[in-house]
Amino acid sequence: MEVESRRADAGGSDGDGAEITRLCRTLVPLAAAGKHAEAASTYRWVTRASMGAPRQYGDHALRLEFCALTGNEHTGFDLLSLLDGVGDHSDAVGRLEFFASAALLTRRLTETGYGETRFVLNGPYDGLSLRLLHRRMRAAAFVEAEELDERDQTAYFTAHAERKMAAKPVTEFVPLLPAALPRVPILPPPDLSAEELVVRAEIHNHRSEPEEARACLAAIGTVEDEIAPRLAELRAIFFQGDDTEERLRRAAAGFRRHGDEIRFLLNQCWLGLWLVFDDQAETGVALTTVAAARLRAGTDDRAACWGEYWLAHVLSGQGRTPEAYEALRRGAERAREAGDPLLHGTLLCLEASLRNGDGEDPATTLELAQAATDAFIVGNVGEKAVEAVEQVRIAYERAGSLDELDVFVEHLLVTLPVGGPERLRGHLRQLRALSLIGTGRFAEAVDDAYASLGVAASKGKDNAEHWYVLVTALHGAGRYDEVLDVAPHAIDLLTGLPDWGHRCRWMYADTYRALGESSRAFNEYAVLAEILEESGDTGHSYISVSMAAAEQLDLLGYGANAADFYARAADAALAIGGGYVAATCRNAATLSRLRSGDLDAALTALDAAETAVHAVETETAPARDHLIAQLDHVAAHVLSAAGRIREAARRALRAAETFHRIGEAESARDVDLLLEQILLGEQK
Repeated sequence: MEVESRRADAGGSDGDGAEITRLCRTLVPLAAAGKHAEAASTYRWVTRASMGAPRQYGDHALRLEFCALTGNEHTGFDLLSLLDGVGDHSDAVGRLEFFASAALLTRRLTETGYGETRFVLNGPYDGLSLRLLHRRMRAAAFVEAEELDERDQTAYFTAHAERKMAAKPVTEFVPLLPAALPRVPILPPPDLSAEELVVRAEIHNHRSEPEEARACLAAIGTVEDEIAPRLAELRAIFFQGDDTEERLRRAAAGFRRHGDEIRFLLNQCWLGLWLVFDDQAETGVALTTVAAARLRAGTDDRAACWGEYWLAHVLSGQGRTPEAYEALRRGAERAREAGDPLLHGTLLCLEASLRNGDGEDPATTLELAQAATDAFIVGNVGEKAVEAVEQVRIAYERAGSLDELDVFVEHLLVTLPVGGPERLRGHLRQLRALSLIGTGRFAEAVDDAYASLGVAASKGKDNAEHWYVLVTALHGAGRYDEVLDVAPHAIDLLTGLPDWGHRCRWMYADTYRALGESSRAFNEYAVLAEILEESGDTGHSYISVSMAAAEQLDLLGYGANAADFYARAADAALAIGGGYVAATCRNAATLSRLRSGDLDAALTALDAAETAVHAVETETAPARDHLIAQLDHVAAHVLSAAGRIREAARRALRAAETFHRIGEAESARDVDLLLEQILLGEQK
């Protein structure tokens, strides 16, 4: 069965739908008036309230518009998944509004440097760049507008669509979550020459900043012949495809033509790596080995170091790790002498990564990774510093030294200079949040979890782990309203990570339970139980989730259905040797049958419970005594309802005596009260 969901504080009525629409219409005006906190809380409310509701494209369009005009373009991006099906929606005005808002959002994403990002949210527009998707959305909006205008003999809708799609931001940024930050711009400064843009792209490449590099490359039009090979090589690296090898070779020919031997040799190093991973290992290894040797013999220290770096990649890919380590040591020493912290850290970090992957001595790996971290902090290279710290974390975990990892993280947080890499600071706070959660200090972890997510999201680097950690911290801290704001997105991101995904779904369901939203709690528990069953996981998790679903059904007054869930849990428990849990479930199922008003079913369930309880032999005496007392308590209820008063009283008395004997005073009081009611009933 499915219980109709209640959305947010609403009950699912048409009036609630009108309230959602009314609030959606206030979003942009609130932001424009500077009421950012109210706008954010309203956005979160309508997002939560819209979950599970029929698709109201007009409301979704207003949310898209809000995201586009408040610096939350990337939050709005997820709403574009609703494009799948909008064309079949019966409301023509709703279709127009959604297409126009989608055009507005994709225009803003394109203007901020993401026009070449591919749309991959599983729908009819998959594979399109956002720049092209913008054109499609704009055209679709005008088609809808023109049809409406033709019907009504007016030009209103076309003008409305034009105004909406051309709207300008009403504010720089509205933070939708605590510690949220505006997206870090990736566009290069305006009015740079083509050569300056190429240089910036090369720098971003070395700093592991691919989005910024692509934005620079996208801003370049025609170039002079002298820098054309550099541009061609960068585009081959950052926009890879079937013709990557051909484009790299064309760039190499250009370097040779201009007599740029250093760039030619570096190109050959990268080309060799490409060939190795394109199943042309022998050719690739030879190409990179020769080029790296020639660079090593030259006087350009930085070029020689990059040669060693690419050679190490090629050699490690062939299982020749000792030779790769030697290349990295040569390169690191030369980079240190050249005084280049970025290059020095890059070589150290790669060796640490290889050693972690090969299971080498954690102590050596730690030295390398920590030295790389220090180098990247000096160079203020956030992305690479995060990579280095991850190698530190892996090495400490391999060594079983998590306490030392905590000390390392705390030391870096205290000593990281003001103006240092914020991306690193955010990552360190993520690691601290994980440590706090691991020791049960959920409330302390919340601020770190929010901060780390905010920093990562501002760079487009937030991932499933960030969201999972935040949900875990909020749930553990009892901040249930906030769980409802973030858990759905976390669940979507955790699709390919079943362990975390199932745990996150459980926390989501448990949050509704804690808030007294039994209808929504049951639905979420039931979804999770179904997912677990379909995946073949009918062990402890499935049992506990099924029991939780049953408890919510009991609260909702669906006793028969609750009994079915208890019975499934009992069968699953028995299948894995959990006789005690199975018996507990049979007892609960009996009470649920009684609550449903079906006395015959309750008596049948009681027989099954008697069998299940008396079959339990492996538990300790106190545990078995508790189970038997529980059965007697249940039997007293059922037998009393069946008019078998003497039997009911005898079972209640025995249950009370047992509960008193094993020190369960509260249960004993409950049974004493039941016994009194039974005896009073008999006297009447």
